[in-house]
Amino acid sequence: MLPAQFTKLIAELEHLTDSQTRYVEKLLKGTDSVSQLITELEERMVENPECPHCHSSLINRHGKVNKMQRYRCKNCGKTFVATTATPLARLRYKELWLEYIRCMLDSKPLRKCAEECGLHLETSFRWRHRFLALPSALKASKLEGIIEADETLFPYSEKGSKRMTRQPRKRGMKAKKRGRSKDDWVPVLTVRDRAKNTYEAVVPSVTSAALHQELAGKLEKDSVLCSDGYKPYIALSEKNDLIHKRLDVAGGVKVIDKVFHIQNVNAYHSRLKAWIKRFHGVATKYLEHYLGWFRFMDTPENLNENRLCSIQQQLIRT
Repeated sequence: MLPAQFTKLIAELEHLTDSQTRYVEKLLKGTDSVSQLITELEERMVENPECPHCHSSLINRHGKVNKMQRYRCKNCGKTFVATTATPLARLRYKELWLEYIRCMLDSKPLRKCAEECGLHLETSFRWRHRFLALPSALKASKLEGIIEADETLFPYSEKGSKRMTRQPRKRGMKAKKRGRSKDDWVPVLTVRDRAKNTYEAVVPSVTSAALHQELAGKLEKDSVLCSDGYKPYIALSEKNDLIHKRLDVAGGVKVIDKVFHIQNVNAYHSRLKAWIKRFHGVATKYLEHYLGWFRFMDTPENLNENRLCSIQQQLIRT
């Protein structure tokens, strides 16, 4: 700003009302929600300065863009901001991010989120899956003690696809084939220990090879694996040096020694199915995102209002 313009601005401040004066003070102090959010996002570059392109730590400040500090890498010469190469990259309307996350914490449908935040439906869709990039990647890396394993099935869906790989059918129609048909059902493997550490994965089929590939290195030796009578879990126990408690659920054996059962994981599946009904069908290609969303929602401490800012910080650290 030119000195003459600055002098004129100072003269105009004398004519502000009390509410306008408080608003200007708030802006100068940077206490509005957008300034606070930007400050928290940029803490990442203060704690761990790194170029997202070449991962060099030799960076300089290089002006500002959209109220955010811009940086320039000495090594590769590229410029970036704190959100570059993160799920939040190129997202606008920062003042609405926290409000949108509040809607997601309330598990509101896509159209309801768009309506409450004043967004276009396509923008609401894009934001949802950007924000779900982190929860879908947060899975238990280690399971120990008494471990329960079971799978559940979701209908195969190409909801929203412009080019379908099969003929469209009306929601609620019966499956063409009996059992675990790949054309009609998508298996979701759920492994959960008694400390409520949960690992989930959408798998093509629940086979010994698929179980070993998904759970390799995640099950502590000498732990106890509880499962139903499905045979692939036997091979999984042998390969990972686990004590296997096989429950004959069909035969009425649901608990062994009053301790070993799969009721926790079955209750988890029940809560998941009840929660996901509100979305009236989920496309299979986005199912992992919804599983991560529910895992986050199923942990009570994550629903605290004070977690909103930390969620934003976690989003940019992926």
